[in-house]
Amino acid sequence: STMILKTVVNDILDNFKLKAGKFSLDIREVNLPAAVEQWVNAARGYVESQKLNFRYTLAGEIPELVFLDVVRIQQILSNLTSNAVKFTEAGYVSLTMEVFAGSSLMLKVMVEDSGIGVAEEHQGQLFQTFMQADATISRRFGGTGLGLAIVK
Repeated sequence: STMILKTVVNDILDNFKLKAGKFSLDIREVNLPAAVEQWVNAARGYVESQKLNFRYTLAGEIPELVFLDVVRIQQILSNLTSNAVKFTEAGYVSLTMEVFAGSSLMLKVMVEDSGIGVAEEHQGQLFQTFMQADATISRRFGGTGLGLAIVK
């Protein structure tokens, strides 16, 4: 589809920008509760469209206004969720966001699924550019091996 092609092209361009040191963030003041609601609704819609159960947990207290790059956070959540869905034929995808407040705010995002999992010997490759567990993964499930590299 057009949306998948756009995502792949954007991931490739972002990868080149990262490697060239030309990647920049667009940090703006954001209403975090509204942004989180939008991110969760997007993830829920995608997961449920694939006939999987969606679970969401928020731990910690969300401040109302924060400074962050909304587009990049959405890209990270989208890449993590897409990967979880891609490797889960039945069951669930779970999204957990944990907020830590201190001298600065930290948002920890965890995505879990009931999919095929990753063999221990391949886990070190997960966030490397153009890497997948093995050649059969690419043939069977598709993908470029860029989504998680960009998340890193």
